[in-house]
Amino acid sequence: MKKIIAIITTVFLAAGVFSCGNKSASTTSTQTELLNDWQKEVLAAEGLPTEADELTDSQLKSIQRIYEMITYLNEKYSEEFIYAGYLEPAANQTETLYAYPRLLGNDYGRNTVTVKATKDGFSDDYSDRSIVDYAEEMANDFMKDYFDSDQVIAFFKVNACDIKKNEVVDGDFQWKLGVSDIIFVNEDICNADQVEEFAVNYAKWLYEHELDGSHRINIVRNYNIKELLYGNIREYYESDDYIGFYCFSFDTDKEKVFQDAFLSLRSENVYDIGEFFEKYN
Repeated sequence: MKKIIAIITTVFLAAGVFSCGNKSASTTSTQTELLNDWQKEVLAAEGLPTEADELTDSQLKSIQRIYEMITYLNEKYSEEFIYAGYLEPAANQTETLYAYPRLLGNDYGRNTVTVKATKDGFSDDYSDRSIVDYAEEMANDFMKDYFDSDQVIAFFKVNACDIKKNEVVDGDFQWKLGVSDIIFVNEDICNADQVEEFAVNYAKWLYEHELDGSHRINIVRNYNIKELLYGNIREYYESDDYIGFYCFSFDTDKEKVFQDAFLSLRSENVYDIGEFFEKYN
């Protein structure tokens, strides 16, 4: 059987199946029947006992809940999800499972799904990945057309999604999709003096398509943008070829634009949306 666990951050390892404690006298060998092969493999991958009577009560309860939550995802979406982490319930902490769809892979965390326990069962934030890919492709097409160049790229990560792709009409996301997009553009086509004008035009495009989120435009020099991968973008933030960024987002009512930039100097501003849109008319 292939290994089916992929831990994405050590904070998850500190809870759930990794809780410490004494074995309860009520834990008996008959409980071995409660652990299936999937649960045993998760436990074994983390160096924990694979027999129920060798686990603490807390560990046993956690691995049972993990299986319930991953099964919820598998059955709800009729596809297989890979376990990535678990937080057990606590005073100020909701019981949470982290997973990702096997077919899409983790993609450096972009495809992480969060399942939370509720009073009625479970809830999750798994979006139809096709709609995120669709929005990302639309944005990249807009940017390449705007600059008439392929030296620009946007990576989308979903923040919230309450719409399916077949509900998108004429590219209108109805403010039901929120993304964090990380954009890289080569200084040859968009320098520090030009980035705000691009940001204003991109903001207009987002508003027209009712696509919400936070948007960060990074300027780099001496780099072929076509070679950039989502998994290695962080290394460029500290590179000598990294020039700076320009960020913006809409407020909840879509009446204001929050702007934050660090180019030659740091600047933070709040604009009425009409004022922002008119900056380069």
